[in-house]
Amino acid sequence: MATMKEVQGQAAAILKDVAGTKADIHYSLDAALSACASGPEDGPKVWAIISGDDASSANSVLKALGAGQKRLAIVALATQGPISQLQVLRAMEYGDIYAAAAELGSKAKGAVSEVSGYTAGTSVLLLATPEAVRVDSQWTAFSYDPRREAAGGSAFAADGAQVRKEIQSFLARESLLTLVAKRSLPCESTEGGSGGLGEGLADASKTVTILYTSDTGHAEECAKAVARQCRNGGYANSAVRCSTLDAFDIGAIGSEPLIVFCVATAGKGEFPGNGRGFWEKLNARASEFDGKLADTKYAMFGLGDSHYWGKGTEDSRINFAKPARDLDEVLERLGAQRLIPTGYGDDQDVDQYHTGFGEWKNQLYSRLGVDKATASGGEDDGPVKTDEVIKTETKQLRGTLKVALDDITTGQIPFHDTKLIKSHGSYQQDDRDLREERQKLGIENAFSFMIRVRLP
Repeated sequence: MATMKEVQGQAAAILKDVAGTKADIHYSLDAALSACASGPEDGPKVWAIISGDDASSANSVLKALGAGQKRLAIVALATQGPISQLQVLRAMEYGDIYAAAAELGSKAKGAVSEVSGYTAGTSVLLLATPEAVRVDSQWTAFSYDPRREAAGGSAFAADGAQVRKEIQSFLARESLLTLVAKRSLPCESTEGGSGGLGEGLADASKTVTILYTSDTGHAEECAKAVARQCRNGGYANSAVRCSTLDAFDIGAIGSEPLIVFCVATAGKGEFPGNGRGFWEKLNARASEFDGKLADTKYAMFGLGDSHYWGKGTEDSRINFAKPARDLDEVLERLGAQRLIPTGYGDDQDVDQYHTGFGEWKNQLYSRLGVDKATASGGEDDGPVKTDEVIKTETKQLRGTLKVALDDITTGQIPFHDTKLIKSHGSYQQDDRDLREERQKLGIENAFSFMIRVRLP
């Protein structure tokens, strides 16, 4: 197997063959970004040849994309199989990015040629060695060129009939989000100003990541309410990611411009099951992140019960929303910037956690400039209702599902409606086999409905 230095030499030879012997080639992203900043905006391409085998390089790529350097062309080299093509998919979420994956050798020259002529934005090219491709049965060579979409075609083009599942899922998601954007986002004003889409976003970056951990589903409801508000308030649909804490790649935390946390409490001040892994990894790698989160802003909302261990007891005081408070403390210590004061939802309030969530989300929406938007499908599901109240409000189980089913921004129905359909023998569930793959892509689980019937 060739060493990384040898593979870098092969890649550099291809670049010089296509772009010319005077091609500006660097072997670190920092050096390439510095060269971009010091030269003219309309100057020649600046190439960065880096390793594509480790997670840290993927995080560096995402951070470099945020710089928005149109002259920058990133060439990530994969020498080990199976090959992760996730960083190229993530690159496609940024506007005006050319992305491609090709096998190192003669087949790579076409992609390099397209990169050389692309001037609308940054380019990301994944080149895999033939050895790595041979051991990856799902390897997909493709190109993603926004110029094709502008001409009325598809930006994505695969070089063969096989397309790996994670890419298929990404493309299906992008098609859906494009449809949603066309139907639900406000149009740009033509009479002075930019209208609803251009207003505000005071502290909004290119992306917002919303992470939750919950056993009962309440923190998840809060997180998804924030996601809906952001999408309908001006954020690009593909730029709003919502998932559990455990589904988040902890190594990427320093490259995230904005993270919103909705954290529930389990047991005696513990993290719920789908957030424990994140918490353990963050503490284990705290020294690695120390002082490196200065560019990361965050907002924290914690849920708990101030009387869970008895009204006024020391245990209740210590354990109320403890996971959120602990996470808040660690993030601050590591240098992350708190966007707004941390909010808390207390089950002892009249409307349970909704009282605190209402106050906190108003501040958050205002800071993000999305406070004037109306969240598609409604906001959070409101206070938890008894079965009798649900029966009354649904006209004795005749149904209130139309609004939820019409909301094409999600494949699931709200908590209250799940209780309604249970009364009719139907259950909402998701495909567990697809959870990990979909969580890595930042998309919700693959929901379906099981219906029980009695056979004669």
